[in-house]
Amino acid sequence: MAVLVLLMWPIVMIWMFSRFDRQKALILSLVAGYLALPPLLTFFVPGFPGFDKHSIPSVVAAIILASKQGSDPFPDAPAMGPIIKMLLAIFIFTPFLTDVLNGDVLIDGNIYRPGLTVISGTREVIHAFFLVLPMLLGYRYLHDYRGAKLLCWYMVLAILWYSVLMLLEIRLSPQLNVWVYGYFQHDFIQTIRYGGYRPIVFLEHPLWVASIASVAFVFAVGLIRSEKIRFSRPLVGYLAFVLFICKSAGALILSAFFIPLMFLCSPKRVLLIAAFATSVAILYPVLRSTPLLPVEKIVDLAMSASPERGRSLEFRLMNEERLLERAMEKPLLGWGGSGRSLIVDPYDGNLMAIPDGLWVIYLGSRGMIGYLSVFLLLAAPVYLMYRAVSKHRSGSTSEYQLLVAMAVAVTMNIIDLIPNATLTPITWLIAGSLLGNAARVYSGNAAPTTILEVEPASRKPGLATIL
Repeated sequence: MAVLVLLMWPIVMIWMFSRFDRQKALILSLVAGYLALPPLLTFFVPGFPGFDKHSIPSVVAAIILASKQGSDPFPDAPAMGPIIKMLLAIFIFTPFLTDVLNGDVLIDGNIYRPGLTVISGTREVIHAFFLVLPMLLGYRYLHDYRGAKLLCWYMVLAILWYSVLMLLEIRLSPQLNVWVYGYFQHDFIQTIRYGGYRPIVFLEHPLWVASIASVAFVFAVGLIRSEKIRFSRPLVGYLAFVLFICKSAGALILSAFFIPLMFLCSPKRVLLIAAFATSVAILYPVLRSTPLLPVEKIVDLAMSASPERGRSLEFRLMNEERLLERAMEKPLLGWGGSGRSLIVDPYDGNLMAIPDGLWVIYLGSRGMIGYLSVFLLLAAPVYLMYRAVSKHRSGSTSEYQLLVAMAVAVTMNIIDLIPNATLTPITWLIAGSLLGNAARVYSGNAAPTTILEVEPASRKPGLATIL
């Protein structure tokens, strides 16, 4: 069943792009694909990285959109600045340099880890391109106010639908992936918190569900701040409840901090705080080893609130310390893939330090250059949006409120990448759309620029009924 669904998704996407305009089809295919497709299932093609629920929707969407561009052009996106192009180039091509410089074999007791090659480096370059492809698609096709608004609305509607499945798992236990696809995607103990269950549905981990729910919560606030919506209070209240049942302290704390700011502060002030918080998150590896970040006091505070969560935080910080020491042995370009940056038991090969945060994963595998490229690439839309609002203070308030919500969503995800690895195609898509809109607003074009598409006249009326 899982294999069939994954293989059938390109056909579903072809139908979507024939039924809806390009913006709607792009958002639907990527959001629905990530939320509903089976996790951890990967197809391998010789010479390519694995194809899974992360890469298949974006690759197929890119092919379909490229085939349409010649016969039915889409309005051009704002010019991408040299800094963004440089970050993209570093992010995509750094893995090749890393693999070329890590050709040595690693032997730790009974554990053998092979050296990396030009072939593996080329494969990693393709993998990096697949990762950032949703951002490029969002920048190219969702760079106007309509695209941003559609993205926010579809995310809210998607989580409203997803919440039915989440409530079902809260009541019956997190088994939907077993019932639908025939396997469980993680350690079941991770779904048990505070005497009950937390939902996982079809994602990799309950924390990923909480991250997506927090994005929808922020988008709902942005939508009601930008325009009048019926039943706005019940909508926001219900999404707050959905986030609460995810039982993720990180998502709850971040939402409790940023949501009041969106109600109380001006767009410029919210963006300033978001840019500052993003910068602190990016500098976390440096702050980690300075008195500016009182790690022991933070652990003590967590222990006083919840001994279970405090011990979990302490365990994470101990793992980070060991993995950071390992990463600093090759600080610039890292150890590469194949688990070379991990610390393993030399006798049985078991991991002696588990990498949780994306920052330490990238720092170990891609070095400081690779780490900065991915985090700065995600942070660039937030910085540019702040510059755009500062430059054009008299712009559309409704538009600014919506784009501020997108900037807050990206900021929250960047902060969450410190303890977790919750970077998804949805995050890249939001960052790409925000980057395109920020560039458009910064250039002084605050009016929507996308031409609405009409459905092909040659399509037979009966075909839609049959499908």
